[in-house]
Amino acid sequence: MLRTVICPRCGEWMDETHPDFPRCVFCGEKLTQCGFCRAFPGNGKPCPKAKGHPIVYASSDLNCPHFVPKLVAKQTHPILSPAVRWQTAASLMFTLSVLMVAFLSRPVPPKILLAAKAPSQVVVGDSLEVRMLVKAAANQPVRLRLDRRLLADFQLIGISPLPVKVEQRGQFYEFVLPVSHDPQPVTVKFKSTRTGEYAMRAMVVTAPRNQAEWQAKVKVVEQTAPPKPPKGLAVIAMALWR
Repeated sequence: MLRTVICPRCGEWMDETHPDFPRCVFCGEKLTQCGFCRAFPGNGKPCPKAKGHPIVYASSDLNCPHFVPKLVAKQTHPILSPAVRWQTAASLMFTLSVLMVAFLSRPVPPKILLAAKAPSQVVVGDSLEVRMLVKAAANQPVRLRLDRRLLADFQLIGISPLPVKVEQRGQFYEFVLPVSHDPQPVTVKFKSTRTGEYAMRAMVVTAPRNQAEWQAKVKVVEQTAPPKPPKGLAVIAMALWR
């Protein structure tokens, strides 16, 4: 049987299944002292229940398996204890949540396929191309979204095929491309304007919940100067050495 013990010192209730038992979590009293047991014979007397019948006092704590608290609020069967009931309810809720997630998140075949590539490093002032291949549902215009921060770091030179419409949507510029029944190649050409490492991001959308995204990093570096030809006596010395 599982018991809910009343602390003789502060009067609060505490289950024996509590992790801090037998120490009262409210006042710190040790609840398994011999003086709190029904079998306590009195100070300085041998306990008939303890092994070897040792002399006990009210403050003694023998960790006796025969300890029976004097003050008990209630007793419950282990199967019906609060801890078991909470564990059963939690297990049931977890099982139901797993089943709901598995049912609601069944895999759906993708409606947009996007493949893209771009150079990982370019020289400042040079142009770079992001080449994409987009496969979307037929009879739906493809909307290409470019981050506004990307266009602040790079100069947009052109998009092929030529967009039929351009709109500004929040942090994106949206380019509406012509409808294509076949996988559509899309090329976006930029010019690098300053050195640094940048995150490139493009998104292809046909519907609010039908989209694909591509991300990459591009490093823009300074052009290295070619080595200067030797002059004066250095040229003569190199000629004699050869």
